[in-house]
Amino acid sequence: MPKKPRTLHGSGSVLPELLAPAGHWEALWAAVENGADAIYLGLKNFSARAHAVNFTLDDLARLLPFTHRRGVAVYVALNSVVTGQEIPSVMDTLQALSDLGVDALIVQDPGLFFLCRHHFPSLPLHASTLTAVHNSAGVNVLERLGARRIVLARELTLEEIQAIRRKTQAELEIFVHGALCYSISGLCLASSFRGGHSGLQGRCVQPCRLRYVQDRKSGYFFSCNDFSALAHLPHLRKLGLAALKIEGRMKDAEYIATVVRAYRHVLDTPDDRVHVAVEEARDWLTRAPARRLTDAFFGKDPSKEILSPHRSGSSGLWVATVRSVGLDGLKVDLRHPVRVGDRLRPESPDGKEAPSFVLDGIQAQDGTFMEETSARGSVLFTTRTPVELVTGARLFRIGRKPLPVNKLWQSIVRDAPRPLSYRHQWNRHESLEEHFFRGPLNVRRLTPSLWIKIRSLSDLGRAMSSPAQRVWLVASRENLEKVAKRRLHEAQKKRFGWALPPVLFEKDVEYYRKAVAWYVSKGYRAWEINNWSHLDWMFESEKIFLVAGSRMNVRNKAAMAAVAEAGCRCVVLSWEITRDELREIVADPVPSIPVVSVYGRPSLFLSRIQPPLLENRPLRTLRGDVYVYRREGPLAALYADRPCNWFEKVPELEAMGYRTFLIDLGESFTPMEAGQWERLLSAFQRRRADGPYSLFNFDRKPIPNPKARRSNLQDHEGKIERFSDMG
Repeated sequence: MPKKPRTLHGSGSVLPELLAPAGHWEALWAAVENGADAIYLGLKNFSARAHAVNFTLDDLARLLPFTHRRGVAVYVALNSVVTGQEIPSVMDTLQALSDLGVDALIVQDPGLFFLCRHHFPSLPLHASTLTAVHNSAGVNVLERLGARRIVLARELTLEEIQAIRRKTQAELEIFVHGALCYSISGLCLASSFRGGHSGLQGRCVQPCRLRYVQDRKSGYFFSCNDFSALAHLPHLRKLGLAALKIEGRMKDAEYIATVVRAYRHVLDTPDDRVHVAVEEARDWLTRAPARRLTDAFFGKDPSKEILSPHRSGSSGLWVATVRSVGLDGLKVDLRHPVRVGDRLRPESPDGKEAPSFVLDGIQAQDGTFMEETSARGSVLFTTRTPVELVTGARLFRIGRKPLPVNKLWQSIVRDAPRPLSYRHQWNRHESLEEHFFRGPLNVRRLTPSLWIKIRSLSDLGRAMSSPAQRVWLVASRENLEKVAKRRLHEAQKKRFGWALPPVLFEKDVEYYRKAVAWYVSKGYRAWEINNWSHLDWMFESEKIFLVAGSRMNVRNKAAMAAVAEAGCRCVVLSWEITRDELREIVADPVPSIPVVSVYGRPSLFLSRIQPPLLENRPLRTLRGDVYVYRREGPLAALYADRPCNWFEKVPELEAMGYRTFLIDLGESFTPMEAGQWERLLSAFQRRRADGPYSLFNFDRKPIPNPKARRSNLQDHEGKIERFSDMG
């Protein structure tokens, strides 16, 4: 079983757990051998890194005895959003993981919290960074929901982390090294909008790494450098954090070994020598392929540090420089060892990138062929396909073909001659629906209802004059303070509701706690929550009308049941939902009233990082997609150039059984003119969509499960050779 927590030599203080990623067996071995206290990994399904090689349940049955005998815990990341049709498979997986005795599950979907709490209460839960926890209120709520540990959002400053630590007793985990997303954790819709590949399902196509053009300016405006908190480790290890996490389930074993060893070295070094250890570890990290390492949100100017608009930010270790290009190949001067099978990314002397290629051969100066080079010298690189490069181009290694795994397999078999047994199916599928049923709720019998959400107080009069049964206003500080002076009469209050913003930092918590309490005392009963933290400010009262907003990412009945159990009578379904999911989710029993957003322009990126762009000017990708950038107070937002519009789908949705529809103007960047209001309401009443518009994912199919792949240890003779996914 996992060993006792490590203590710092000479002080006796408990060190945080060093948590390392493993996207494949070789990476797992590298992490264990180099000092990781725990490993996190994904399965073939339900992982937020679906493009990694990942593991099967049979793999887990072998690796758990291996890691536990070495005192290393294993956490399984089931941290993707789950669709309704996947729930039976999820239950089978949870049964297997419970039988195998994994040390914890990392989850983000509200439905997984619900299912584990009711059916597998012995499974320890860690709330994923995708639950978007930015404050102590979010920690409190998730702890009450059953999370043993909360992984804080990556967008927090060191001061914010310290403040949360002081105000909570729960186990806290933070990221300390690896890649950064431009958008705030759990709120990115860009990949899904672009082509149906949801980042929340682990299938991100990385639109933040694309080149964009605005007017005459072109660049990788949203591409982030990497994060390294190595220099802050002497301070972080004393904050009482439960774990320090390294990102990189798409990385090769050599990278994992280097990074884990560097962080282990600093963590274990006493205070009087720790600064020397930091410098030594920094030197080791120069040999780990990465984008430029930064302090990210721990630094003084995150936007300038994190963004490098002149380059895509592709990972890589600079291993060689092209001396000449000939018909026989590339003559290069080496800086680091290279071996056949490495994937290299070229970059011209002026910083322009070229497509990556696989190194097929290495020839020494005397003409002999080599499998691997030394760290210095000159050699000839050969490739099967022509590579167009110029003299002086730098070559960066971004991936490495792993070595044979026969020795690894022998160690695994020695520690687990018989793999752990587990059940392949949960045997109570027929009883699952009864847990989703909270009362005699037949959605089809409800009165048809239109809701409107607005962002600007200047739109409130028109919204109240519309036929909408309920009007929601975004609860910005400005709106909260203006409405407090304006006051609404009782009839208006019955139709009025506050929509809380999805991102609130620790400095905002006390303000919003007091604002919610004051408004509830004045008779404002309707509140839309868009983050778990909002529930910490709500009173247990039947008089309060709670709605789970679209940013709660609900796409299945178990998630509906979870938010219903938390007090939400209605749930606005995820923007990413498809027709097939909508058809399945409305079938009785329904845990809470489903609301469908039929019009809106949600932010695709929402970030603390401000790019060097002009607001309200078209921003284009090379394939012609058009977006608009806006500053939203301390945040930056990217919108599509057209709204999502399902007005023409309303009759179909009504036939399915839906009765409550939302026109969501809560993220629109400008107030609407009177004529626009009239045209919008008329279009809804006529069930007609005026172009241009997007259907988002309505006509797309839910992403199918990946094709079954055999366990990557089935060939125990070590003949398997493959690339780690690059990322």
